[in-house]
Amino acid sequence: MATLDKNSCEVRIDGAWQLVPLAEAHARHRSAEKRCPVCHGQVRTQGSYSAQGTIAMTHQRVHDGCPRIPRSYAGMPKRHPQALD
Repeated sequence: MATLDKNSCEVRIDGAWQLVPLAEAHARHRSAEKRCPVCHGQVRTQGSYSAQGTIAMTHQRVHDGCPRIPRSYAGMPKRHPQALD
């Protein structure tokens, strides 16, 4: 599994997954398919467009195998049950 980087997500661009900063994914790839770089579950970005605003990534469906979901994480990293390939 990928390393834990809370400031990026993967975006499907021209048919390939690319790791991009959350701010870029939110502003430039708004309608593109996005996934968590750790568990490959589908995610969405949310937040403000202002310069000082923060952008966050949230999983569409929570599961217990992703360390980026601390409230649900069971301690053992595993692929999302509905992982995007």
